[in-house]
Amino acid sequence: MVGEKTNSAVLRTVSSLRADSLATEPGTLIGSEEALIARYGISRPTLRQAAGLVSQEQLVRVRRGVGGGYFAERPTFSAVAHTAAIFLQTRKTGLEDMLNAIGPIRVALVELAARNSSSPAREDLKDFLEQEQQRLREGLSYREFLRAERRFGDLIGEASGNTVLHLYLEILLQLISTIAPELDVFRGRPERVEETSKRRLKVVQAVLDSDPSIAAIEARRSAEQTVVWMRETVSNGSRAG
Repeated sequence: MVGEKTNSAVLRTVSSLRADSLATEPGTLIGSEEALIARYGISRPTLRQAAGLVSQEQLVRVRRGVGGGYFAERPTFSAVAHTAAIFLQTRKTGLEDMLNAIGPIRVALVELAARNSSSPAREDLKDFLEQEQQRLREGLSYREFLRAERRFGDLIGEASGNTVLHLYLEILLQLISTIAPELDVFRGRPERVEETSKRRLKVVQAVLDSDPSIAAIEARRSAEQTVVWMRETVSNGSRAG
């Protein structure tokens, strides 16, 4: 009975502390430990146990000592995606499932980005276009290609204005980064790196031209080609085995 009361008090405190954090600007003091104990009408152990749970949600940061207290925090985009990617790894998500999911998400994002002409990310997309055009002329390395792929995902996600789809894309990109080297369709294949990079730049140009149809067509073609390469890679690996 005592244990049930304790758990109930902790859960109520978790709910209150979470709500107070969400109502407070990140980095701002929610309250000192003494103030929160008084506000919630709970014991110190209950507050600390609840704070530990809310900290796992990245909504509270506890600072001890002078000037300390309980501060509002927010989950980072990357951390949330990382956790979700680990979950999908534990479910043994296959590469083809990843690629079949990432294609439609990217198409939807580039269409939204092309329509969102007021996005501040457009200036960054212009810079990205110029930089990648220069790298292509000089010869794009595999590592540069991977960095550009992640940067492209971030910029398109921001330009789309759709946080949900952007998060889904980030989850899948983090998941794809964990695949075995022998399944990587771009490693050691400079012609594929070049072809995909050129098509990616066509997508960016279409977004900057506010042309969602062309952006979607190029994004879809790129996704479909990557799936074809992936199937070839898996098939060749099976024959070699």
